[in-house]
Amino acid sequence: MIPTRDIVTPVTIVTFVVSTVTGVMLLLHWNAGLVRFSHEWLSVVFSAVALWHLARNWKAFLGYLRRNAALAAFAVSMVTSLAVTGLTGTSSTANPAVVFRSLSNATLESAAPAFGMTADGAIAALRGAGIEAEPGETLNSIGGRSGRGGAGIATILATGARR
Repeated sequence: MIPTRDIVTPVTIVTFVVSTVTGVMLLLHWNAGLVRFSHEWLSVVFSAVALWHLARNWKAFLGYLRRNAALAAFAVSMVTSLAVTGLTGTSSTANPAVVFRSLSNATLESAAPAFGMTADGAIAALRGAGIEAEPGETLNSIGGRSGRGGAGIATILATGARR
């Protein structure tokens, strides 16, 4: 089946809207874990559809770029995008999942100092959140019992440490 405008246009609209909404959610750190996968992959779909559109309308695109205002807008947006990426991007190989996994496997006594707490302070913070915890337990065991997981317990401790 050869893609037609009847197919490509609705796909473009949907993937643009999803990419935009999930991008804003990621920017605001709101349910980032929930939307990151869909944002990344649907952005790839959006890009593929946009490239199809560009290829299909190549002559019109070249004619558009012969206009000074359009050429200036293209150049400014490209330079701005590269500058923002260069100023805010990172080449770090840090892997937050590895850090959370290690922290989640640690006992309260070992993990609490990472949050600026003692083990007793961590237990108190968790009890304040309605979660029972005992010395010697790992964040994973506490999280498994409470239905929040080790990363959820770490998040509660991190939030409690800021109070």
